[in-house]
Amino acid sequence: MAAADFAGDMRRDLLVCGGGGVLGRLIIQKWKDEFPQARIVAQTKSTNNHDELQSTLGCETRVTPGAIVTSNQEKFPFVVFCAPPSKTDDYADEVDRAGQMWDATGTMLFTSSTGVYEDTNGEEVDEDGDVKSVKKAEEQGVELPESTKKLLGAESKTLRHGGCALRLSGLYHSWRGPHTFWMQAGESKTNPNAVVNMIHYEDAASLAVAILKGDGINGYYRAREFVGVEDQSASRKDMMDAVARCARYEGKGCTFTGDANGSVGKIMRMKNTKEMVGDFWQPKYNKGFVAFMDDGANDTFADAGPPENVGRGHG
Repeated sequence: MAAADFAGDMRRDLLVCGGGGVLGRLIIQKWKDEFPQARIVAQTKSTNNHDELQSTLGCETRVTPGAIVTSNQEKFPFVVFCAPPSKTDDYADEVDRAGQMWDATGTMLFTSSTGVYEDTNGEEVDEDGDVKSVKKAEEQGVELPESTKKLLGAESKTLRHGGCALRLSGLYHSWRGPHTFWMQAGESKTNPNAVVNMIHYEDAASLAVAILKGDGINGYYRAREFVGVEDQSASRKDMMDAVARCARYEGKGCTFTGDANGSVGKIMRMKNTKEMVGDFWQPKYNKGFVAFMDDGANDTFADAGPPENVGRGHG
């Protein structure tokens, strides 16, 4: 039985909170391709891109609701929250309100980050790895980044609703991601050997859709933690050397001048996630970032050229 066939008579309506970003738009398009008759609503912070979303994706649009979700608020069988934590101060509460708009028949999915896992010095970390804790950090006199605190709070809200968290490594496409940030900087006082874990936006979106659809046998996932990352991690130097080799970027790269003997960080793996989603997810860019660059950095975003805010890594 295919995942898309499970509970075939149920509604496939989808609410995407953060539907105006790169990841949100890709999820909407892939869901629309899978379920052409489904009603899809893109929820955003403002109306700035609503006309474009309606015309290019054919979805409904609405603005993020306020602090209260009324008891008669419309509910959806499938809900995705993929807005970044930088966009709001009450991030966990927004995720909680998204959970209140889920009717718990399909799947709720929150896209988080593998940054919530504890750092290691070159050791592999999978879904079962140690997760950072605000309380533990305070006891150790360590201040966690505000974005990490927001993600941890949002994950907690999601799991309490019975929703799932998809922890994604560095999102990229040809003109967006960590490589464009360093390409613009030209020089960084960081460790050239530090590991960069990444995943292409298109593969992240298709993985999100595969999780939303369930496993096709036992139904829809509940309160599970997934990871999305490429198998081929790379050092910062190898990553930016590949960018410099790619004709699309006209020789631009980045020089790393930090301590090359420092910690290289963690190497992310997604063993459990692959076992759960099985053949329902087939990544398009399965050779990794360096190979993507060496093949010309060709994807659906390439011909459009760099956006105004090319250095940002999320959307």
